[in-house]
Amino acid sequence: MLGLFKKAVDVEVFPEVSGRLTLNGEAVEGLTLTRGFLYLNAMEQGIEDQATTDKNGQFRFPNLTWETKYPNNPLASQIIAQRITVDDSNFPDVDGVYLWSTESRGLKHISYFQERLLSLNCELTESEIIHQIIDEAFPDGSVRYEVGSICRWPSLEKVEVEKRKKFGKW
Repeated sequence: MLGLFKKAVDVEVFPEVSGRLTLNGEAVEGLTLTRGFLYLNAMEQGIEDQATTDKNGQFRFPNLTWETKYPNNPLASQIIAQRITVDDSNFPDVDGVYLWSTESRGLKHISYFQERLLSLNCELTESEIIHQIIDEAFPDGSVRYEVGSICRWPSLEKVEVEKRKKFGKW
């Protein structure tokens, strides 16, 4: 009964996002992107916002928090589905393409996601792949994340290859 009176908390649902989009190597101006999240079991429908690329193909979304009492429930799952997609019928060849798709866990931003979302530089002709990220905070490498994206992070992928050598593949 006392749990009903607990104070709401701020859940970090999406860190700041910035990046640049190209199509065949050229900056894409005026492309609309939609960022959305759904706090599983806490919301009936997700929340979305939009950004548009500038003349250099650059875009930005601000840090996003959501105030809720849901985490106070001891049976609550702390899973937030995140996505960023191209949402622009003026660009039918890339409309619906995923720049980011994953599930975040917990009340705070995941550093591995923050690092990638601050450099969401994508070539729109790339195929979507699943990036596997091993959380080294767990000594056995048991916590792993999957991110679906057309974006690439070559230097970060080299780090993940080394971690897979150490902890093994899934």
